Amino acid sequence: MLLDAGIFDPLINLLRRIMKADPLRIVVCTAVLTLLVAIDGDGSSTYIIVVSALLGVYRKFGLRLEVLATVAVMSAETSTLLPWGGPVIKAAVSLDVDVSELYFPLIVPQLAGVAAVIGFSYLLGRSERKRLGGKVATEIEGVEHDGLDTDDQSLKRPKLFWINVVLALAVMVPLVAGWVAPVFLFITGAAVALVLNYPNLAIQRDLLARHAPNMIPVTSLIFAAGVFTGVLAQTGMAESLALSMTSLVPESAGSFIPLATALLAFPLTFIIQQDTFYFAVLPVLSSAAAEFGIAPEAIARASVVAQPLHAFSPTVAALFVLLGLMRMDYGVIFRYGAKYGFGVSVVILLTALATGAVPL
Repeated sequence: MLLDAGIFDPLINLLRRIMKADPLRIVVCTAVLTLLVAIDGDGSSTYIIVVSALLGVYRKFGLRLEVLATVAVMSAETSTLLPWGGPVIKAAVSLDVDVSELYFPLIVPQLAGVAAVIGFSYLLGRSERKRLGGKVATEIEGVEHDGLDTDDQSLKRPKLFWINVVLALAVMVPLVAGWVAPVFLFITGAAVALVLNYPNLAIQRDLLARHAPNMIPVTSLIFAAGVFTGVLAQTGMAESLALSMTSLVPESAGSFIPLATALLAFPLTFIIQQDTFYFAVLPVLSSAAAEFGIAPEAIARASVVAQPLHAFSPTVAALFVLLGLMRMDYGVIFRYGAKYGFGVSVVILLTALATGAVPL
């Protein structure tokens, strides 16, 4: 609802002024915009906003669309490593751990991932500047949104911009700090945002209907995951699998299970559905780790470090929203961009190991 109200519109306008016509600035600003817009945790809406804002700019100045797609994908998934993001929520639900305890040690690795995204974007932008002859104009003129923006302008609330910013911070700061339960924060924040920006009951009803498709599958998934993991635990299947695995692991190697989990996450979250990994594979790994005294939070953190690479997987539905908007084949984005997602994931993993978020 805050996106509907236009909380990111001033940022988009500012970035478009900063970009001028410099390919380097355009690519770096693409990363910054995506990182910020993606904090809502919804990949599809992030791609729609970013592509609608910047596709016309890339076409006008001859920048490769593969660059836009690559920067948007690796930025979006790095930004969703937040307490309300899909990977963190799924890992927390799967292993029955507190979201705040899971996320807090991940802050530094995530910031390292953000730095890696900016760094790769800088390199890509510099390459585009060189390819285009280093031409830099004074400003971007005559570039429209290319007809892709699905936002309803009647929902914009520019006069309430700063109030909405305060509301967003009032939800995010206690959430990240772990002061208040996420459920209470989001229910309260959503209710306040709805009444504050859209007091008309008809508009409220329309907005709830508009955003319900994003809420219902996640809610259903959490209930189903609870049943699935409950069956695994109560029937003894998870314990049996864990004991079988631990019998194959030497006592001296038990401490490396978190690292093994992180390394397994690279290929497994790319080739199989994310839910299968989090709700079928991860509980078994966590049970095996528990035999060596390793907390489930450590396994949960290890499981999410490969998300920037996972974002380029053919199992990610939001990626095909992006490809559809840009009329691009999957093979193109995989060949061009997956290596950058892998690079960002490696930076996050190395930082997590160095800070102890993923223990050795």
